[in-house]
Amino acid sequence: MVKVTLVYAKWCNVCPTAMKLWNDLKSKYDFEYEELDLETPEGMALVKEYSIHSVPTTIIDGKVEFIGLPQKLKAAAFVSK
Repeated sequence: MVKVTLVYAKWCNVCPTAMKLWNDLKSKYDFEYEELDLETPEGMALVKEYSIHSVPTTIIDGKVEFIGLPQKLKAAAFVSK
């Protein structure tokens, strides 16, 4: 099963839109999804591991696939398999 992790920040203006996009896709497709605040210990670990410099950042199956707000069709292509 595809695993999607969205790294976000509470102060980010774009992050809520990215969250909505992934939650909308989650309601249509079967994939594992989690949201991690970059200011938590788990979020900071991902920031270090993936050298994240911007949010929102979407990690899919262990690879950074999107930085910023993904286009819905491109995002859907990863989870609709």
